[in-house]
Amino acid sequence: MAKRKFKVGDIVEVTHYTPGHYAPGVKDDLGTEQLFRRIVGKRYRIMGFDKYGYIELHSTRRDWIWIKVDDLKLAPRKKEED
Repeated sequence: MAKRKFKVGDIVEVTHYTPGHYAPGVKDDLGTEQLFRRIVGKRYRIMGFDKYGYIELHSTRRDWIWIKVDDLKLAPRKKEED
């Protein structure tokens, strides 16, 4: 079965994150690593894509995240209750 491609509006779950690499002496003053660790296991709606293929998620009103496709999986749809 072919792997389904993600599209805007899909709900995805963050499965893991790829740690960033910083130049010697550069610190993560913005808390990027903490933000990415916090979103693992949570679900978000895909808001868009950038020209490099990263997926745009909004974790809060002020935190917009661009994440690799490999760090996400399509969230299973909830069953409708009768």
